[in-house]
Amino acid sequence: MKRRASVYEDVTIDTQPSIHRHVDRGWQLSFDGVHGVWSDDSTRLEVADWYDFRDPAGWWERNFYQLGTQREREIDGAVKQGNADGLFADFDPDWVEFLRVNLQVPAFVQHGLWLATASCGRDTLSDTLTHAMVMQAALKQRFAQSLVLYGLDLEPHFGPFPIDTARERWLEHPAWQPTRNYIERLRTVVDWGESIVAINLCFEPIVGVLIQRELGMRAAIANGDTVTPALGRVAQLEWQWVRDWTSAFTDLVLGDETHGERNRELVAGWMADWLPLAFDAASALSGMVDELPVQIDFASSLDRTVGDAQSLWESAGVADLVVVPA
Repeated sequence: MKRRASVYEDVTIDTQPSIHRHVDRGWQLSFDGVHGVWSDDSTRLEVADWYDFRDPAGWWERNFYQLGTQREREIDGAVKQGNADGLFADFDPDWVEFLRVNLQVPAFVQHGLWLATASCGRDTLSDTLTHAMVMQAALKQRFAQSLVLYGLDLEPHFGPFPIDTARERWLEHPAWQPTRNYIERLRTVVDWGESIVAINLCFEPIVGVLIQRELGMRAAIANGDTVTPALGRVAQLEWQWVRDWTSAFTDLVLGDETHGERNRELVAGWMADWLPLAFDAASALSGMVDELPVQIDFASSLDRTVGDAQSLWESAGVADLVVVPA
């Protein structure tokens, strides 16, 4: 007896046409006389059926927007309670100046990740994968907006938080240049499978978590700020969803009976190429810690981040492909 489809499957699967499932006379439209609306050569990865992918959380439009609304309310609630309890008055002036020039820099990181993931969502070869990619892209853009809006929330207390200052830091500060180079290089990748590996298995578990949790939460708390960490907590909650669907993706790709071995070789090559760059970007962020009024132990932060990343690599079945710098 067949299992009854879930609501997630009912509203997701077969919303994206495929010449392997629905269109039996080939694509009616092609852009260059060869490639149709979707093309199998958009990635070098191969599986028996891309439509076998499932997001473990079963996200679709309704629960995605419901959860997004809840996350925004958490940030809004933290700001409102901070105002009600007078917590902004406790901010150390040196910490305020650190926030003024650095708070919105990660918005440029998130915007770049949005651009890369949104582009992937156009090319992925099944609707369930498309949903996961475009929803991840939307999370990136929303987080970027949350950082900018939080700067506006701080302005009544501390004066302007100009985005131009953050842009200058992003473009010129040595601590951010390896991250910026990584983000810009993502835009040169044409294989969406490689993009998923470069973003979700290399950059996000190392650099993303370091920014969101260690700098966005632990550094803030060390400096007596109990409001700003609300943004990092939301980002980390959303990262948990990305971790889970990424593991489901690698399980499909590496576990394919026919193509799994070759897929593993491809993933290994991509990780060997991208992971050292992610570690370089993470190490450079120690320059941000050096500017903190009350510093955190950057080595401990990086070790903690790498330890968490290793649990992802294990669940994704790629731990044997990882070489962690000494």
